[in-house]
Amino acid sequence: MKRQPDVLLGNEKHDIVDMTAVSCHKIILSSKNRKKVVLVDTITDTVLSDIVLKAQPRFICMTGSQQAATTLDNNKIQFIKVNDTLLIDDSILDVDVDVFGIAPHNNNIVVSYSAPPGVQIISKIGTVIHKIDNTTAGREVFNKPRYIATTSDGSIYVTDWETNKIIRLDATLTILHTFAWPILGRPHGIFSMNRDQLLVCNKQKNNIVLIEPSKSSMTVILVKQHGVEKPCSICFCMEQKKLYVAPYNVTSSILVYKLP
Repeated sequence: MKRQPDVLLGNEKHDIVDMTAVSCHKIILSSKNRKKVVLVDTITDTVLSDIVLKAQPRFICMTGSQQAATTLDNNKIQFIKVNDTLLIDDSILDVDVDVFGIAPHNNNIVVSYSAPPGVQIISKIGTVIHKIDNTTAGREVFNKPRYIATTSDGSIYVTDWETNKIIRLDATLTILHTFAWPILGRPHGIFSMNRDQLLVCNKQKNNIVLIEPSKSSMTVILVKQHGVEKPCSICFCMEQKKLYVAPYNVTSSILVYKLP
C-alpha cells in the first residue's frame, strides 16, 4: 500500500460524513459542518461544484450514473443530479424514519435508521419494500446501524457502531451472518470491492481492514503509521486501485493510497 498525494479541498474545511466515487477522477462528499454536498476533481484538487442544503447531510451514494442521494437530518432524502462538472438539486423524498446510511440496491435504495434501529429497502418514491428492525425481528439486532455497502449478489452489509459488528443481510433483509472480531472498534465507512471483499474504516482502532466474508477473515491493511487516524468514510476507484479515506474530524484534505 503506497501513500499518494492528498486530495485538497480548497479553502474550506469539511466535516466529511461520507463520500463516494462518481468516476475514477471525481468524488462526491457530504459535508456536515458546511451543510453541503461537494463534487471534487481528485486529479486537479478542484472543487467543481457544491450545493448548500436546507438540512445537514449525512450519508451519500450514487443511485445511477448521473444521480446521487444523501440522507438528511430531518427525515428526508435529497436526490442530486450529477453532471460532468455540476451538481443540480433534484427531488426530495420524505421518509417516516430518521435515516442515516444509504446505498443503491437494484433499482431501489437501502437505508439504515434509528428509533427503533433498523434497515429498510425503499423505492425512489418512498414505498417500503422490505424492513427489519429490533421490533420486527423480536430481538436486539441493531444498536446504531449506519454505513451500508451492497454487492453484486444482492448482499447488504451494515456497520453497527455500538455493537462493533458488521451485519450481512440478503435482498429480503434476512440476516445471513454477523461479523464480530475483537479487533473491530466502531466500524464506520464500508466499501464493497467485489462480492467477497469489503474495505472498512475501523475508527476506534485507527486502521483500515479488508474483510473476506466467505472466509470469515479480516486483515489490517492500513494503520496509524500510514497516516490513518479515526477513519470515518472511504471510497475506492477500481480502475486506478486508489483508496480514498476521510478522517473523523474537520479536514481540508482526503488521504489517498495506491493498492498493489
